[in-house]
Order: sequence, then structure tokens, then C-alpha cells
Amino acid sequence: MPRSHARRRAATVAAVIGLALSSSVLTAPTAQAAPKLTWEEIGYKKELKADGTRGFQLYHHPHNIGAITWAADPLLGSWTGDTLYVNDKESDGYYIVGQVKQVSTDKVIIDINTKGKPAPSKVKKTKNLKEGTKLQIRACVKKGSTNHGCTSWYSAKA
Repeated sequence: MPRSHARRRAATVAAVIGLALSSSVLTAPTAQAAPKLTWEEIGYKKELKADGTRGFQLYHHPHNIGAITWAADPLLGSWTGDTLYVNDKESDGYYIVGQVKQVSTDKVIIDINTKGKPAPSKVKKTKNLKEGTKLQIRACVKKGSTNHGCTSWYSAKA
């Protein structure tokens, strides 16, 4: 084999190997999708539901990752007001957000989360609202600044 032909062949093989190696280095692995958020309502007694109390268990299949609960005047005869409780059960890097929206104004009046707290963690926020005020509640799951899903808005009341 002539010397120039051998050099060209060696250069071609080196170029093919270089391309193969560089593409394997530059190609990122396929990203894993975040688990899908699902939820189910917590079964409260009729008396609590009638008062406006409502809650949801949150799941990243198959794990129960947390819950939110809206309690209309949680302590009978108390002046604590209405309270949203948010519970994060898993040390998975995600955090739970709980929101309460006033129906008449369509504004979120409570927005709390467990961001930065080691799981299991619980947070709550109390707001003394006029009795019978129509509200909606929902939960979201976030990681960093990325939203990984929210429940629908569900009716509740103060």
C-alpha cells in the first residue's frame, strides 16, 4: 500500500473515531420525566365538610408525598380564624405549595409552601375570614422554580 494512501486511511479512521467519541460526549442522556401528580380527597365527617373543611392527599405515584387541609375555624369557639395546613412527607427535593383563593375577588389570599424545610415538614397560615366566605383551595408540587403539577381548584368556605 502506498505511503500516502496509508496516511489518508489512518487520518480517516482517526476522524471517524474522533467523531464517534465527541458525539458520545456531547449527547446528553434522555431526561427523566417528573412523576405525575395525583390526589384524592381526605374523607372528613359531614359536620366538618359542612363547615367548609376540606383536604387532599398528594401522590407522585406510588408515593404519598404530602397533603393540604383547609380548616374553617379549626378550634370550636376559638379566635384563631381559618387555617390552611400544608404537609410535605418526602425528602425528595420537591416541596408542597398550598393556596386559597377568594371567589368574589378571584385573588389568592393565602400562598404558603414547605420550600427549604427538611421533610417531614408542616406549615400553616391563618386568616380570620368572614363566616361563609366562598373560597377555593389547591395544592401544587414544585422543585426549585419549576412547577410539577397542581390539583384543580376545589370549593371551600370560611
